[in-house]
Amino acid sequence: MEHNANHTIYNYDGTFEGLLTLVFEAFERKQDPMSIEQKGRGVPDMFAQTFDVVVDEAKADRVWQGLVKKTSTRNARMVYVAFLSELPGVEMLLWRYLKKIFTSAHADFYQNLLDEDVHRMLQTARKVKREAHLFLGLVRFQKTADGMFFALIEPDHNILWLISNHFKSRYATQPWVIYDTRRKYGIWYDRKEVQEVQIENPAADARTGKLHEQARDMDEDHFTHLWKAYYQSITISERANPRQMARMMPRRYWKYLPEKGEET
Repeated sequence: MEHNANHTIYNYDGTFEGLLTLVFEAFERKQDPMSIEQKGRGVPDMFAQTFDVVVDEAKADRVWQGLVKKTSTRNARMVYVAFLSELPGVEMLLWRYLKKIFTSAHADFYQNLLDEDVHRMLQTARKVKREAHLFLGLVRFQKTADGMFFALIEPDHNILWLISNHFKSRYATQPWVIYDTRRKYGIWYDRKEVQEVQIENPAADARTGKLHEQARDMDEDHFTHLWKAYYQSITISERANPRQMARMMPRRYWKYLPEKGEET
């Protein structure tokens, strides 16, 4: 790919479709982005040009299908999972990775772990998947006054959609909402399908995750006490190993666990 003499910052809307559209546009313009920023979040650079990417589903799909064809569906999904990390610089990492994939003459280049960008992409995706797996056991639902089951989480990465199928299957007969307090959105299951929801002011304490009194079912306090009693009943004080526990379940994840509430 040719390098354009003009340094250009690519701005996009922060979605995966937006990033795929950006990749299409950069290839079409024969230009390497100097940096990739989410619209409204980047620091203005008076010496750089900017290019605002407009999401185009057709262009995004062409990049996605090209990636699947060049590698595999599994690998394409890994790219998506890495994107969900939201780590600083992940967009530029994925741009370099995808550029190498599409320009390499080797069909199996994406398996070349000696390449730094290939290795970093896979490590980033695995980090996100590990956190998503961990949260399958960390979500604590509370019953609301209107019969909904509600849970707050605050993951490091944007994992809500990665855990949605698990909870849809496990709680198939119950309506529930899992709300990400860091990203200010949730997923809602209405006993049929899961969809994204925006909640301006969740009726819960963002510090403890506990539903406000007027919003919670009258039996909810009883269930919270049961959680604490169960945790205490399986804890053998003589064998307690706080350091190992912190490694297995980092303290930053204890925030919304009723059984650990008094310790956070």
